[in-house]
Amino acid sequence: MTSGEEKEILAFLVLSRLRIEGRRKVVALLSEGKSAREIVGYMKAEDMLKELPAPENAAYFNAEKEIELCAQKKIEFLLYSDEDYPLSLKETPDPPLLLYKKGTLFENDRNAIAIVGTRHPSFYGRMQAKRFAQELATRGLTIVSGLARGIDQIAHDSALHISYGRTIAVMGCGLDVIYPKEHEDLFRRIVERGVVLSEYSLGTPPLSENFPRRNRILSGLSYATFVVEAHSRSGSLITAHQAVEQGREVFALPGPVDQLTSHGTHQLIKEGACLVETPEDIILALADRLKLENKFNPVLLESSIEPQGDPASSSAEKVPGSFISKKENNVIEDLLKEEGPLARDEILEFTGLEPAELSSLLLGLELAKKIRRTQDGRYVLPC
Repeated sequence: MTSGEEKEILAFLVLSRLRIEGRRKVVALLSEGKSAREIVGYMKAEDMLKELPAPENAAYFNAEKEIELCAQKKIEFLLYSDEDYPLSLKETPDPPLLLYKKGTLFENDRNAIAIVGTRHPSFYGRMQAKRFAQELATRGLTIVSGLARGIDQIAHDSALHISYGRTIAVMGCGLDVIYPKEHEDLFRRIVERGVVLSEYSLGTPPLSENFPRRNRILSGLSYATFVVEAHSRSGSLITAHQAVEQGREVFALPGPVDQLTSHGTHQLIKEGACLVETPEDIILALADRLKLENKFNPVLLESSIEPQGDPASSSAEKVPGSFISKKENNVIEDLLKEEGPLARDEILEFTGLEPAELSSLLLGLELAKKIRRTQDGRYVLPC
């Protein structure tokens, strides 16, 4: 880390401790191209940092020490100004200026869905959470949840059950405070196969007031929030309502009418949440968003007109007369060559693509109706 990078992180650590009005001012200034260091200087001159604890205050935050401790614990910083900061999170009304990060965030993680619910699920809730998380992870969606007991834990575990599954955990405490403690192994596995995020400084305990604030990041990282089971006053409903405020979809699983954990999901459905019975319901409901984000436009895909602009500027070489890249076309060709359906692993072997890249590719081709997924999970050309 260069001295310039460290100074920028120091500035973000200071600015991230502002109240929401101050943070929104920072976002506006960052959008104008100003650096965090410049903004700190400007806010000092305007006496806008007076709300922060003074050095003599016991609650004083030592930013330099924080950077040192994070380096020791192999915790990285994800800044609002970083290129890999999730665009979906930037689009929310109150994006975190800085996130603590452990693990790797992939570009394909933009294809994400939050799965949340009660900490005390019924057998029905557990089975459905597992079913949905595994199927959606199989289809290339990253599963986002909060590392809590119950539905969160099942969602993370189920995504990791898929060999190429991706999952993101967003915590309501410092990344050095694993909560609940029994999820230490799950935390480790998520770091290996996904990423764990928090906006809270090291040592921050899991205070109850942290979780509603944490939930806006869960929904903000995701195209949609899916509530499996929830009581009528569950924190999962807060996540769902924040998703609505962020302009995201909300899905809810119906349950037995005499079960307490059905009351919250049924309330959401009455408020306009989409009732879903199968993972396919979610895929179809998100089809337009997934096509847009993955640059799969059925009209363009069918067009014989050459793309506008300099072909050399494109990162993926296109097949002549098509908006499909050669990588994508190779998948179609492999399917054409085979008499029967191909499993995902067979396609992976044929193409030599990275597992995460292939998941996104197959999902895009499926949404563009270039391929079809059979009931046993194999891929064929459309009839």
